[in-house]
Amino acid sequence: MRHRMESSFKLLGIGAETHDTFYVVPEFKAEEGVMQALSRAEDLGGPVATALAVLRAHGHACELLDGPPAEAVILVRQRDGARQIVFRPAEASEPVFEPSMLNGVRLLHLNGRHEKACRAAIAQAPLQNVEISFDGGAGRYRDSIRDLFEASHVRIVSRDFAEKASGSSDLSEMVHRLLRGPARLLVITDGVHGCHVGTPDGNLFHQAAYAASPLVDTTGCGDVFHGAFLHGWLSQWPLERCAEHASRLAAKNAEGLGGRHVLKSSNFEP
Repeated sequence: MRHRMESSFKLLGIGAETHDTFYVVPEFKAEEGVMQALSRAEDLGGPVATALAVLRAHGHACELLDGPPAEAVILVRQRDGARQIVFRPAEASEPVFEPSMLNGVRLLHLNGRHEKACRAAIAQAPLQNVEISFDGGAGRYRDSIRDLFEASHVRIVSRDFAEKASGSSDLSEMVHRLLRGPARLLVITDGVHGCHVGTPDGNLFHQAAYAASPLVDTTGCGDVFHGAFLHGWLSQWPLERCAEHASRLAAKNAEGLGGRHVLKSSNFEP
């Protein structure tokens, strides 16, 4: 059952936060060389952490279960916002989940990082009537986290993740296979091609992507999409409104440098 609509909710995320340093460069180079950066910025990032930051900006109370932030250096190509990322994981031990962390929590948000803590939280969540959402990013599917995905109710995944998790490249087949189990919602994101939103009752629609103008940096756009869509879901908006809101904020995020640019924008509207 969906919860009665309220103005604010408490969320717990399990994932890694990063400290990102960005350099805009004219071009990527395969060979050894030196080039001048056109601009530089620093920001915090990480899929779950950024989604929570967006949810916090929408008025929700959010906590992240993680250790010290990892570090990343991100080269951003000037002409199209494409990225090359070099990162160093944090060296701290895995965080430990305690059942009390779910007290009063409406939604548990995961992406497969810190697997042991995720499994402990998933085992506890049904006992406290906590809904689970899963972020399946491009290039992040692996068999070891399939059980985490299959335990989730809200599934927002990239097309790459959906194809690998379903074993199919056909949209209708992906939707059919990935809406099994306790799933209440499936969103398949596909970059500039927009997203597809489906529910177990057979409802399926496409939301076109918004265009970023100017297009500066695509870092964090998917994470912003997650946070914005989850806000709509928690607020019991129509799914079409959730998708439009998430797509609009994701595009706004690409109009500046940094994974959470949209939150710093003067015209940010939660």
